Amino acid sequence: MSTHRYAGLLLALLATQSVAAQSDPAGQGLSGFTGFLTGGYQDARADVEYGKLVRGEAQALPRLMTLARQGNPQAQNSIGVFLDRGKYGLAKNPALAARYFHAASRSDPLAAYNLGLLYLLGRGVEQNEDAAMTYMRQAVAKQRIPQACVRIGLDHYRRKEISEAKQWFREAAQDNDPVGAYYVGRMLVEDKRDYREAMTWLDKAAGRRNADAARLIAYLYENGLGMDKHLELAAGWTLIHMVLSQKGPALNLPHISLFGLAEDRMQKARAFTTMWLGSHPGGVLPDYVARWSI
Repeated sequence: MSTHRYAGLLLALLATQSVAAQSDPAGQGLSGFTGFLTGGYQDARADVEYGKLVRGEAQALPRLMTLARQGNPQAQNSIGVFLDRGKYGLAKNPALAARYFHAASRSDPLAAYNLGLLYLLGRGVEQNEDAAMTYMRQAVAKQRIPQACVRIGLDHYRRKEISEAKQWFREAAQDNDPVGAYYVGRMLVEDKRDYREAMTWLDKAAGRRNADAARLIAYLYENGLGMDKHLELAAGWTLIHMVLSQKGPALNLPHISLFGLAEDRMQKARAFTTMWLGSHPGGVLPDYVARWSI
């Protein structure tokens, strides 16, 4: 059994003596699951007015609202987003936002996704998971929205419909969605069959700041699953998990012992963590509970 490629990076660090001094509490890999979608306009008028509005032209809002009243689905979706968030001078009104999303949902897949989220959250409408999934599926039938694929996958996962869940998570992962990639890797680990492929997906997810993926990679190294057991790397990935779970960008590696490692071995783990974080600078996680507008 061979050690994962990160072991080579750790050894290179040690050879040069380069030693340096988004999770969801339910463990579901949903860190950052808080945003609605805006964008993908098919109508240039709504696109133009939205652009003017975000650049500070207040008079673009009434023009965008006029387009929405005239039945423009992209404008309706944007007004729904503003109402749900209470943006651009509009009072927060999720119930009215739901009406705008509903009006646009047949034509605009992003509006269908947003309406599905409101039903999932019970925000502005009575909570109804079946209705939520109906609108999510309506959205992805017209446009592959990775966040919707993740939500549908989670619904199957919770229902123990494993084959369907895997399909939807892979759909999301193939669009570089970190939560989709995390769940593809997690389910491979749960299958106890292909740990190497699991590592590939978890590595991709961690590279996009998914803290849960880093935690699971640490578990694989700790137990020698799909690779040689490597406690320094297990500790390094545990530290990466800790940093990715922080709300702020600051790198603050705790000087603690993990897995019973002596301080010299923990120095190696911290060296690896510093190297990995330096080569994977902070990015913005996809927002899975936000309404979409551009």
